[in-house]
Amino acid sequence: MYNKHSSCVRISRMAVFLKMLRCLIIVLIPAVAATQNTLKQGESINSTAQLVSSNNLFAMGFFTIPEYNRSYLGIWYKRNFDTETNTTSPAWVAHRNTPVHNNSGVFSLESASGNLIISHSDANSPIVLYSRRGFNRTVTLLDNGNLVLEEGNLTIWQSFDHPTDTLLPGMKLGINHKTNRTWSLTSSVDKSDPSSGPFTLEWDHTVRNLIIKFRGKIYWSSGKLINKDFENMYPVETSNFNYKFRNVTGGDEEYFSYTLMVDGYTLEKRRSFSGWNLDNWGNIIDGDRPNIVTVDFCYGSTALLFKGCVSREQPTCRNYSQKFDLQTGSFVNNDISYITYNSLSHTDCKVKCWEDCECLGFLNNNLTGCTICKGSNSTFRIRGDYPSVYVLRTEIPSNPATSSGSKKKVILIIIFTVLASLTVMFLSGLSCYRRIKNKKAKKAEIQELLTLTGYTDAINEVGNDGRNDLTFFSLAIILAATRNFSSDNKLGVGGFGPVYKGKFADGQEIAVKRLSTKSTQGVTELKNELVLIAKLQHTNLVRLLGCCIHRQEKMLIYEYMPNKSLDYFLFDESKRGLLTWETRFSIIEGISQGLLYLHKYSRLRIIHRDLKAANILLDQNMNPKISDFGLARIFQLDSSETNTSRVVGTYGYMAPEYVMEGNFSIKSDVFSFGVLILEILSGRKINSFDYIEGPSNLVAFAWELWNRDAAFELMDPLISDSCDQHQFVKCVHLGLLCVEDNALDRPTMFDFISMLGNDTAVLPLPKKPTFYRGSRAHQSEPQEIISSQEISASGLSISKMEGR
Repeated sequence: MYNKHSSCVRISRMAVFLKMLRCLIIVLIPAVAATQNTLKQGESINSTAQLVSSNNLFAMGFFTIPEYNRSYLGIWYKRNFDTETNTTSPAWVAHRNTPVHNNSGVFSLESASGNLIISHSDANSPIVLYSRRGFNRTVTLLDNGNLVLEEGNLTIWQSFDHPTDTLLPGMKLGINHKTNRTWSLTSSVDKSDPSSGPFTLEWDHTVRNLIIKFRGKIYWSSGKLINKDFENMYPVETSNFNYKFRNVTGGDEEYFSYTLMVDGYTLEKRRSFSGWNLDNWGNIIDGDRPNIVTVDFCYGSTALLFKGCVSREQPTCRNYSQKFDLQTGSFVNNDISYITYNSLSHTDCKVKCWEDCECLGFLNNNLTGCTICKGSNSTFRIRGDYPSVYVLRTEIPSNPATSSGSKKKVILIIIFTVLASLTVMFLSGLSCYRRIKNKKAKKAEIQELLTLTGYTDAINEVGNDGRNDLTFFSLAIILAATRNFSSDNKLGVGGFGPVYKGKFADGQEIAVKRLSTKSTQGVTELKNELVLIAKLQHTNLVRLLGCCIHRQEKMLIYEYMPNKSLDYFLFDESKRGLLTWETRFSIIEGISQGLLYLHKYSRLRIIHRDLKAANILLDQNMNPKISDFGLARIFQLDSSETNTSRVVGTYGYMAPEYVMEGNFSIKSDVFSFGVLILEILSGRKINSFDYIEGPSNLVAFAWELWNRDAAFELMDPLISDSCDQHQFVKCVHLGLLCVEDNALDRPTMFDFISMLGNDTAVLPLPKKPTFYRGSRAHQSEPQEIISSQEISASGLSISKMEGR
C-alpha cells in the first residue's frame, strides 16, 4: 500500500510539474513575440500578435472597435493598450477607411514579391501598403513610432510618410517638392471610428503657418512663430510643455516638426506623453495635457475675439455673442421638430445647426451622426437623467436696450473698436512712411554703389534699365537659403568677407559673398562686381545672380559651382588625374573665350588683373568660368593702357611691366593666362621651384625645355596616355608667347584663339621671358605688392588680400 501510494504521489507530482512546464512554455512564447520588432521577408503577424519597438515604447498590431465589430492595424504607445478590450488610442492607422471584420487581419511582408500587405477574410484582394517587387527586405517598428520598410540599408517606405490624425515627435507636416508628397493630419470621424473626418492640420510653407481646415476651408491659423511659440496658440502657452519647434524651408522639403526638450522628464517618460492628436472637433490635444489648440469657439463670426479664428460669411441670424453650450435636459415646447442625420460628423452637425436659423441645438447619437432640434420660443429644461444636448445660447442679449449692463458693454465694445481702428491707421501710416524713407535711402545707396571712379557710363534707375540684369534679393530670402548663415554652410573667408553656400526654395544652389564690416577693400570689390553684372553675360564668366543690401549688410549672390575651382583639381595629386587632356584643352579654350569677351566684345573693356587657377571655377560639366572681378578695372573702349601706384594681384601671375612700373593693359591678362596655360599643361604651380638649384619658376622651366627642344618633358605624366601631342606642343608654344617680356610681343586673345584653332598657321618664335633664371638680380622691386593667399572654396575662389 505504501509503495502504491508513493507511486501515485510521484505520478501526481510529475503531472503537476508537466502542467507547470506547459504553462511556463505558454507564457514564454508570447514574451518572445512581444520583444520582436522586425519582420523578415515571408513573415507575418495575425490579430493576436504584435511588433514591439526595441525599448518597449511602441507596439503595432490589430486593435478592435467593439461597437462596429471592426479591427484595424495600428501603432500606439504600448502603455495605452487595453488588453481586456483589445482597444487603444492609436497614433497611426494603416487602413483607416478600410476596416477588417471578425479579427481576420494578417499583416505580411510577402516572401515572393516583398510587398507589404494586410490580408483578410471579407475582401477579394488584400489591402496593399507597399507594392513593388524586391528582395532582402525587413519591416521594423522603431522607438519613435515609425514603421520602416528597408531593402538592404535603404528605406523604401515608412509610416511617417502616411500620417493619420496624430503627429509624433520627428514627424513632418509640409511638402516634398521633388516627389510632390504632402504630409498632413486628418481627424477621425469619432473617438470610436478612426475613419477620415472633416478636419485637417496642415503646414502652409508659403507663409510658414500651421492651419486647421474644415472640409477644405481654413478654420484656424497659428500665426507666426515668434521666439519658440506660435502667436495664436490659444488658450495655453506651448512653452509650458517643453516643445521645440522646427521650421525647415528651402530645398526639396519644406516642413514643420517638433521635438520635446530634455528638461524635466526622462526620455522614455517624455515620449510616452507626446503626440499631437487632431480630434474629431478639430482641437489639437496631447495626451492628458490641456488642449494645444481649441477651435470650439471658432464660429466664423468670432475672428476678432479669438486669436487664430478665420472669419467666414455668416447667416444673418448669427453673431459673435452666440455659442453652443453642452447641457443635459430637453426642450419643453411642443413646437419642436427633430431631424436625425446618421452619417454626419459632430462638427458637421454643429455647422448645419449654426447655419439653420431655426436650429436651437443638437445632440450626438451613440455612434456617428446627430439629431438637430428646430423650433421657436422654446425653453430648455435641465434634467440630470436626460441626454446631453449642445444648446445654442446667446451670452449678450440681442436687444442691448433691455439691460443697462448690456448697453455699457456695447458702448465699451464700440469705443474699443474705434480706438483700435485709429491705432491701426496710425501705425500703418507710420510704417508706410518708414518704408518710403528706407526705400529712398536704399535706392540712393544702390545708385552710389553702381557708380565707379573712372567709369562715366551712367546707369539709369535701378531695375528700370533694360540693359541691366541685376536682381536685388531680400535679407529674408538669403537667410532662408543659407540657414541663417549656418557655420555648416560656410565655404571660406577672404578679404571681402565670409562666403556661404545656400539653396533657394526652387532648389537653385548659390554662393553668397557677405561683406565683412571689418573689410578695408570689400566695398570697392562689391561696386566692381555690381557694375559688371549690369553689363556682362558670357558662358565662360561666372554668373552673378544679384545682390542683397539691407542696412549694414551687403552681399553678392553667385551661381554655385559644384566642381569648385581649377586649383582644387590641378594641384592635388589625388584629383589631378580627373583632368584628362581633353578636359584640360577644353578648359584652355573656355578661358580664352571668356577673356576675349572681356577684352573685345563686351560693352566695356575689362582687365581682370587676378587671373589664376583659383579664380577659374568649374561647373558640373567641368566647363571653366572666370570669377572674382573684385580687382578688375573697367576701361572706356578707346583706352588701351593705364598706370597705377597700387599694384594688386598674385605674385607669379602678374606681368613684369605691371609689377615694376604699375602699367597694366589687356596684355597683362594675357601674361597671367600664359602662366595658367603652363600650369594646366604641367600640373605644377608657378612658384613650385627652388631657383638656387634650378629654374626660378615654371615659366623659366618651360623656356629651358623649349630651348632644348624637350617640350614634352613639361607634360604632366598623368595625361601622357590621353594627350594629343600636336595640341600639347602648340599650347606650350602659345603659352610662352603669352609670357613674353614685352607686352607688345604678346598675342591678343583674338590672335590666340585664331592660332589655337588653325593647324596651318605659322606661329612666331617665343623670346626669353623676363622671369628667366638670373634676370631677377637686375629687377627693381615695386613699392607696393598686394599678395594673394589663396583659399579654394567650393563654388567660389576667394583671395585674402594682404599688404607686404
